[in-house]
Amino acid sequence: MPDLFVHGREAHTVFDLLGDKENDITYAVGWALSRSDLLGAALLARVSDSEPGAIRAIRLQEFVPGAGYTDIEIDAECAHVVIEAKRGWNLPLHEQLAQYAPRLHGQDDNVIVAMSECSADYARPRLPEAVDGVRVVHISWSELTELAESAAAEAGLNEKRLLRELARYLRGLMTMQNATSNMVYVVSLGLQDLFESSVSFADVVVERDRYFHPMGGGSGGWPKEPPNYLGFRFHGKLQQIRHVESYTVHNKPWDEVDGLKDKPDWLEGPHFFYELGPAIVPPQEVRTGKLYRAQRVWAALDLLLTCQTISQARDLTKERLAAAGEA
Repeated sequence: MPDLFVHGREAHTVFDLLGDKENDITYAVGWALSRSDLLGAALLARVSDSEPGAIRAIRLQEFVPGAGYTDIEIDAECAHVVIEAKRGWNLPLHEQLAQYAPRLHGQDDNVIVAMSECSADYARPRLPEAVDGVRVVHISWSELTELAESAAAEAGLNEKRLLRELARYLRGLMTMQNATSNMVYVVSLGLQDLFESSVSFADVVVERDRYFHPMGGGSGGWPKEPPNYLGFRFHGKLQQIRHVESYTVHNKPWDEVDGLKDKPDWLEGPHFFYELGPAIVPPQEVRTGKLYRAQRVWAALDLLLTCQTISQARDLTKERLAAAGEA
């Protein structure tokens, strides 16, 4: 059979037709739960403290006054579960979880489930045990994939096919950037040695093919999800663009770089740590343009390789996205 592509992205499963944004993932998981009693039972067994009974309804995007919309709700005979799904290594804030709690009071067993790519060791210290008397549980996409695969082993033909497609779809979301994106996150690299180490940030990239930065979500403006490409500028111009071959999450990523272990006194916290591919060097000089000293910007790859300045590439990228309704 021929390969199927959606907006340039290959669709391996029926769920890939939806996409890979948070709402897409929500709909995929919700549909699978509504069509597989085995998966629903396995998930409830994982998060419930008692016998939850049979599932009566699966609800997606239910409006909660003052809290917005829940991603997935599971209404069972003796349990009520709200699932908040996050793409990548993102976790819901305590304030968001607390807004869902009043909706769950009055059931025999009620629980809020945070689903994300985060490992259990990473997620547990960052999530409350409970909010307003409602338990909070974390399930990783990896764990949900295992539940789907285990359920598929016991399922009939149609249910087995559904669960295997869901598992393949979820595996494709894990530790993966948006492979179809040609957007480049351009950063400024310092040339000075770090903490008397004889290693500069430029050395980390140019000589060691690595880079790291804090995970987004705070006030620093860093990306919440790993970009597909990183652009690096110093000496007043764009020096190179690198494809992100892979990434991991570390609290002290500088310890993974020869010459920096235990030297920096930066605050520990979750950082993306990238393995970089070969350098893409612009065919012409691309000056910084109208950017302040350490400003970080997004720009399309083709524009960075054809414009005279980074700021021009940024501005044309914004115009392109606005024309496509994606600004």
